[in-house]
Amino acid sequence: MKLIDKLKPEILEALEKDAKINYSSSYRAIILSLKNAERYRELTINQVDQLLTFLPEKFHPNGRTDFYYGDYLLKNEEV
Repeated sequence: MKLIDKLKPEILEALEKDAKINYSSSYRAIILSLKNAERYRELTINQVDQLLTFLPEKFHPNGRTDFYYGDYLLKNEEV
């Protein structure tokens, strides 16, 4: 399963709301990086930075642990 499928729906909605229209090339680059990765940690620092740049502040990480693991962006999976 690709990373884009693991994201919370509100993350994708937030990207589509503004970035898709106003920053289409950046939006396409973000979506492509999410489609190519299977895990958050496969993203480069630059790709994570680009993602955070185009997300509203309410979707930004709460500290280094969130930034490192990306759990704040992912759906809660039941085991």
